[in-house]
Amino acid sequence: MTEPMQSHLSLITDQPGAARATVIGVLAVGIVATLMTDLWHRLLQAIAELPPANWGLIGRWVAWMPRGVLVHRSITATPPVRGELAIGWGFHYAVGIVYAALYLAMVRLLPGSEPTLVSALLFGIALLVAPWFVMQPALGLGFMAARTPHPGLTRAINASVHAVFGLGLYVGAIIFAAGVS
Repeated sequence: MTEPMQSHLSLITDQPGAARATVIGVLAVGIVATLMTDLWHRLLQAIAELPPANWGLIGRWVAWMPRGVLVHRSITATPPVRGELAIGWGFHYAVGIVYAALYLAMVRLLPGSEPTLVSALLFGIALLVAPWFVMQPALGLGFMAARTPHPGLTRAINASVHAVFGLGLYVGAIIFAAGVS
């Protein structure tokens, strides 16, 4: 990684303007990585005839949380919520940005570390813990999508999407570094 990338993506620094650059960097990297997952999923839809991601159901899950409902027997049986599609898309990108912040903080805080393709891919794959052990069970899909019609296929798709997210973290970091150099 170049020195400009380290200074603009650092989370702990005393450089003037570093906090603003850090926020912009995290936003840019998170949006690029999440957008790459969306493009990957669209490609999978086109070549494998997968159904589109239903961010409305994720929005419904998120919208029911403040009402005290975190786990659903089946999210499809839960009554719809006004604006759930927008809530779902917003949550999707917000999570991508938070994950980018965690990744960039991790690589900044580890001595001699910087964003690399390998670390970004491993980070993306490690993030499978969230959907497999939190989100999917909470949506009524079971641990690791066990209650879906095709659990193995769902897991493979999840893994590929998360690997592409990791690739997106790396690409986003490179693009941002090139823009600030």
